[in-house]
Formats: sequence, structure tokens, C-alpha cells
Amino acid sequence: MRSPRPLSIETRIKVILTAIAMGLTGLTVGTALTQGFFERTGEARLLLETARSAASGLPAAQVEPLLERLRPFWKEAPRAQGAETVRSADGQEWRFALDRAAIWNALVYRQRYVLVAGLIGLLVAVELAVFLAYSLTRPMKILAWGCEQMRSGRWVRLPTLSRTPYELEALNEAFNGMVEDLKRWQDFQKQAARVERLAALGSVAAAVAHEVKNPLASMRIHLDLLRGRLPENERDCLEILGAELDRLNQTVSQLLSYARPRPPLFGPVDVRELLSWTASMTSTPCRLAAVNLSWAVEEGCPPIWGDGPQLKQVLLNLVLNAVAAQPDGGSVRLEAQRSGQNVVLRVEDTGPGIPAELLERIFDPFFTTRPEGTGLGLSIVHRIVEGHGGRIDVESPGQKTVFSVSLPTAPQGKKEC
Repeated sequence: MRSPRPLSIETRIKVILTAIAMGLTGLTVGTALTQGFFERTGEARLLLETARSAASGLPAAQVEPLLERLRPFWKEAPRAQGAETVRSADGQEWRFALDRAAIWNALVYRQRYVLVAGLIGLLVAVELAVFLAYSLTRPMKILAWGCEQMRSGRWVRLPTLSRTPYELEALNEAFNGMVEDLKRWQDFQKQAARVERLAALGSVAAAVAHEVKNPLASMRIHLDLLRGRLPENERDCLEILGAELDRLNQTVSQLLSYARPRPPLFGPVDVRELLSWTASMTSTPCRLAAVNLSWAVEEGCPPIWGDGPQLKQVLLNLVLNAVAAQPDGGSVRLEAQRSGQNVVLRVEDTGPGIPAELLERIFDPFFTTRPEGTGLGLSIVHRIVEGHGGRIDVESPGQKTVFSVSLPTAPQGKKEC
């Protein structure tokens, strides 16, 4: 048998505070009514004693009007135990019993404003209990929601609540701090795993590329020698073989560049010159693909501290990827602006965008969405940016993709190496 679900903290607080409010209201009103009843009873008995003393010296005819004053508190009763007797001077008797119901009715009517005030106070107390229970349990409900989201694998940050107790505010901040630490730890684990994979892959790629590059060079030399010995009409096959050998050699060169990157030669790199060179080198591919390329540099943008040829390779790869993503035409925007102690280079295109599930994999080696791609371009870009102590991020909101490369500015007073 399924056990009943326990009451929530909010419900318990409401029940407890409502019970306390009802108890205090009942105690206050009950005390006022009881005290009033005893006062009225005492007044009634004093009035009876006064009437009894006066009636003992008066004849029955004169006692009747006197007894009318007892009517609000006393009622005539037959001979019974507990009845009070009033006797006139000529021996006639009247028996009276205390009319408790009449006393209570008169008392309630007299104290009606107190009762209404007590009822209003009770309602206000119940409303305050509900509000207090909600205000105390709301941060705990938000915290429970945040834990549930974390259990589902979604990173959330709890909102800052105003006018909450210090303990709950500290608990809120501790949860947000824990989320930030977990995110940083997860990013660190991903980065460490990626570095480990890339290190192993780099060693294999370097060995394979080294073994393949020499035979490719020999094959290219003999293919050129063979070209001169064939008739003109039979050289088409050699042209195809030559193009494929060149493409294979380029892939092997990329493997070597990825596996054994050259350490950057740091020096100040002029940002305007860097973007101008990239625009001139990619003007022909942009024209052939009907892609409009524009670039801009923020006024007063400082030079970057890095390796000029390697940074040119970074922008060249990013722009060519942006052009390849728009085979039917579009636009590419290249921008540079200062951000604190860094310079941010942005490459934005109007292509179809990158699916969210692929954004974390685009910098992995050999991962590509183009049949003709090698999947090494963005990996090399990532490695160059990391070698410069920078950071590269990618966003793809809707029908566009934005690569942001953040690189440190040139230190003041340093000369080019």
C-alpha cells in the first residue's frame, strides 16, 4: 500500500500559524465574555439581595413592581432545588432562577463589536499566516526547482530574491556558487579530455604524415617525368592524378601542421593591416561565390601581441569557411574591437547556421560537415588561438554564425621578437 504523501512545509506553517491565531482569538474573546458573564451574574445576585431585603418590609402589592427589575436576569421558577425565594411582609413568596441564557444573549449583544473585531483579527491573522508561509517557502521551492533542473542536466542560476531571511539568501548564493564551480569543473574536464585525445591523435597523425609525405613527393616527381613522355591527348588522366596528389599532399601538410605546430613568434600585429590582408586574399573566392565581404576596425584599436602569419592563417580559415557555408551567396562581416585588455576579432556570416548539437564538436580534428573538407582547419585555428593565450567562441543564433576570437593586446614598451 502506498504511503500517504507528507504535508509540505508551507501547509504545515499555515496550519500551525492559523491554529495559533484561532487559539489566541478564541482565548481573548472567551476571556472577555466569561469575565462579562461573571460580572453580570454578580450584578444580578446583588440586585436579588437588594430586592429580597426591600420586599421583606413591604406588602405583596408593593413588592410586584419591585420584582419587575429582576426580569432581565431572573425568571420565575416553580418550587425546585436551587431556586431563590423572595418573601413579602405578609408572607407571600416568589421563586426565581437565574436566566443564564438571557444574560449570555445580552452580553453577546453588548459585546458584538468586540466579537466582530475578533473575527476580523482572525481573518487578518490567517492571511498573514498564508503570506508568511509563502514568503518563507518560496526560496526553498525555487531551490528545489534548481536542484531538479541540475538533476536533469540543465544548468540554471537562481534569481536573487529581495527581502528574504539571511539564511535563505546565503543558501541561494551558495547554490549559485556551486553551479558556477560545477560548470567550470565540467569545462575543465572537457578541455582536459580534449587535450588528451588531441595529444594521442597528434602523435599518430605526425607518424602517419611523415611516412606518407615522402612517397607523395616521389610520386609527384615521377608523375611530372611521365607527363613529358605521353602524347598530348593522353595527358588528361595525368592532370587528374596530379590534382589528387596535390590535394593529398595538402591534407598531409595540414596533419603535420596540426601535429607539430610551430611555436608562435610574438610581436605587435597591426589589426587594420591583418584584416586588410585577409580581405584582399579572400576577395576572389568571395566574388566567385557571390558573397559580399566587408570589414571594419574600431577607432583606436591597439595591436595584438602574437604571430602575424599564424593570425593570418586563423582569419583566412574562418573567412573561407564562412564563404563555403554560403554557396548560394550571402555576406561575411569581419570586425575588430577592443574589449578590456584583449582585442576581439569577429567573423559573421549569413549562412544556414550550425545545429546546436554540433557546436561543441566543430573544433575536433577530422570533424566536418562538408564532403570535401578535411576537418582540420578549425582544429588548427583552435590550437593557434590557444597558443596565443586567447579564446575562440562560436555562436549560431538562427540563420547566421559568429566566430569570436579574443586575443591579448601588445604589451607596452615591448619590441617584436
